[in-house]
Amino acid sequence: MDSYIKKNGLHSRNEFFEKAAENLIADEAIKSGGDVMSEKLAKAIEVVSENNAKAISKGLFRYAVQLEMMMRYIAQTHEFTDDELDEMRREAINNVRRTRGKIKLDDIAKGWYNEK
Repeated sequence: MDSYIKKNGLHSRNEFFEKAAENLIADEAIKSGGDVMSEKLAKAIEVVSENNAKAISKGLFRYAVQLEMMMRYIAQTHEFTDDELDEMRREAINNVRRTRGKIKLDDIAKGWYNEK
């Protein structure tokens, strides 16, 4: 039981018994012709969706931290006019739309160096 609890990310034996009881009740309801399968499936989908949302949120947070650090460095080492910032923003929006967000820093650097 303890290895199952650890392997499946349960927090306690009480949670293990709660899940076991839920499954037993659901299995009995299925035998008697109840519509428990859709409830179990909906609950499973909800759990997976919540886990995916958490993972995406954590990834976006890490990405935002790195982006903030880069922006601070650039802002501290360069001075841009408002017009230059507007032009860079327009170009960035167009690049993201055109490439659906799959932009490589190498490609930007090559394009920037080729323009100069």
